[in-house]
Amino acid sequence: MIYRGKTAVVGDYVSGDVILPARFAFLDREAMAEHVLEELDETANARVRNAPILVVGVAFGYGTGRESSARALRAAGVRVAIGGPFARMFYRNAINNGLLVLDCPALVRDGVEDGCDIEIDTGTGTVCCAGRIYDVPPVPELVSRIVDAGDLVEYGRRLICSGEKDRANG
Repeated sequence: MIYRGKTAVVGDYVSGDVILPARFAFLDREAMAEHVLEELDETANARVRNAPILVVGVAFGYGTGRESSARALRAAGVRVAIGGPFARMFYRNAINNGLLVLDCPALVRDGVEDGCDIEIDTGTGTVCCAGRIYDVPPVPELVSRIVDAGDLVEYGRRLICSGEKDRANG
């Protein structure tokens, strides 16, 4: 799969509660999107909503196990979070909610900025940004299938409705 778009960049140690505070966790998706990252800084929400690729620093999403952080980013139009390393629970919640997560700390170290054009090719494991090429770990087939379906629930529905076994797990 190939993902293309502009970047929005956030720093290190952005907690799940900063991504989406608990008081907004049970709103509908559109309302959550209006509040995503608004506590990070006054421009973060608008920057994220205008860029499908979120470049993040160390431990992005740490602190809470609520899936609403990932769900809100997805509702805000984010399709890929790249950088990291990520908080483990956020990583899993993001995939479950159809948000592709890629470890590529070198992208952050090299100082990618807001609004950069980026191309991510999960088939070749490459990221092209600002004239540089970065390698990312391969995306497991099961993860690709969940993200392509939109989220884990829709992936499950497709399996049930098609009557086929999950090829990635036998």
